[in-house]
Amino acid sequence: MSTISSMTSRSATVICVENLHFDYPDADIILRSRDSHEFHVLKVYILHSSPILGEEVLISPNTLPSPSVILAESEVDGPTSADTLQTVELPIDGAILFSLLSYIFPVTPILPSTPEEIMELLSVAQMYKMDIVLTHIRSHIAEQNPSFIRKETAYIVYSLAQKYGLRTEALQAARCMLSLFTFTIRELLSEGKLAIMPGAALHELWKYHQNVRSNLASDLKKFRTSQGYLKLGDSNCISLTDSGIPRWLDAYISTLGSTQARFP
Repeated sequence: MSTISSMTSRSATVICVENLHFDYPDADIILRSRDSHEFHVLKVYILHSSPILGEEVLISPNTLPSPSVILAESEVDGPTSADTLQTVELPIDGAILFSLLSYIFPVTPILPSTPEEIMELLSVAQMYKMDIVLTHIRSHIAEQNPSFIRKETAYIVYSLAQKYGLRTEALQAARCMLSLFTFTIRELLSEGKLAIMPGAALHELWKYHQNVRSNLASDLKKFRTSQGYLKLGDSNCISLTDSGIPRWLDAYISTLGSTQARFP
């Protein structure tokens, strides 16, 4: 019988690091986290979930049992005892590894409760090329209420996504921030954002916003010179531009098109 322990909340999970247990039935390998938590698992699930773990970690010479362990195994009849299981050390914190295993094995998936831990979980799955697991985690994230990427979290999520090379989350967060601020140094300083994000990542975000607004200005300019406004029908508006667009609409379009993200 498997033993998996955690402390659950409404939309995510607060993982109790002091009491992490993942003992899968008939486990034949132990995964040891960076902070010395051990998880008893079936090797076949690990092999199928990650080509990197399967080819570069589990079969590498430094993960094989010592000669004394091999000798002990040869003297044991029946299932291998826990004392003789092969142990593989991974450069992952116990809480993150615990959560990752919940997406690999047929158990209830456990999503961490903080943006920092969630982004680290995604980065580990990406690092080990766990494509199916990564999709599973992202689907679980999409079900969260409130949304994982929202006004309050978009900036930190973008910063972490850039740090870990998570392009999907970086783009989602960048889109969420389009209407949040105008990228003036004063605004960024007042909200403490310059201390959170490296300059290179901030510059990428600024370029993205600038490109979006530039494309918007170009598209609106094309609209003003096209016949698209006819789709609006008869507006009964007396004040029209030379193009036949109501002046209030033309002024609104001009405002949208001229609002450029810029550093002063």
